[in-house]
Amino acid sequence: MAVCSICGTMFDNIDGKCPECGAPAGGGGSGQSAESLFAEAMRRIKAGQVGDAKGLLSDAISKDPTKVEYHFYLGSAKYKLGDFQGAYKAYQQADKLKPNTDRIHKCLVAARQKMTEEKK
Repeated sequence: MAVCSICGTMFDNIDGKCPECGAPAGGGGSGQSAESLFAEAMRRIKAGQVGDAKGLLSDAISKDPTKVEYHFYLGSAKYKLGDFQGAYKAYQQADKLKPNTDRIHKCLVAARQKMTEEKK
């Protein structure tokens, strides 16, 4: 059994990644810095490889959980992939790091709205 260092989800370590947020079970990110992981994630997003970017962003967060943009873009990646609950959680983390930001607030509202629509 593993516990995700990013979102706290407990899971069986079958593939080494958290099923909730995609973070590696052991903290991950190979030897790359958080900044280089984030830069690669941005390149992947621009190339339309959002799923890959999600994992890289999770890795960047495991190395530096204080960067609001890492959480924000993780939320955006999850939103694009249809994981609205995961997006909401990531946006909440961004909001904790930088409260009362209009852009983050709008994304929180959009994710919550999508979560509500899914329940119908």
